[in-house]
Amino acid sequence: MPENCVLSPIIWNRMRNDLKSSNLNWLIDLFLQELPNYLNDLNTAVNHGDGEKLYLASHKFKGACSNLGANGMVELCKQLETLGQAGEIQQAVNLLKNDVESESKLLREALIQEKQ
Repeated sequence: MPENCVLSPIIWNRMRNDLKSSNLNWLIDLFLQELPNYLNDLNTAVNHGDGEKLYLASHKFKGACSNLGANGMVELCKQLETLGQAGEIQQAVNLLKNDVESESKLLREALIQEKQ
């Protein structure tokens, strides 16, 4: 499989060794199915100006991304968590539009490439 900078090679090598291809593909499909929901939850929270919901949505998304070794998205989620806790909604809007959106597209493409 081609390596990329979006997914941690260490985590993916371990996952490939530990899981059958069918299970790995199932995890990828499940994440890709849930990705729009994660993004929608983030956008809904900022659209309502709700820092607590932004924190919770970011935290949930961070966990899912961490499990798949999506380190760039994990870092973005950490930033969103901090912004949510601080009530810095406008900064969160900018982060979502400028960084999370583009990283999510890269993540989707990288996961599709990882399917076996």
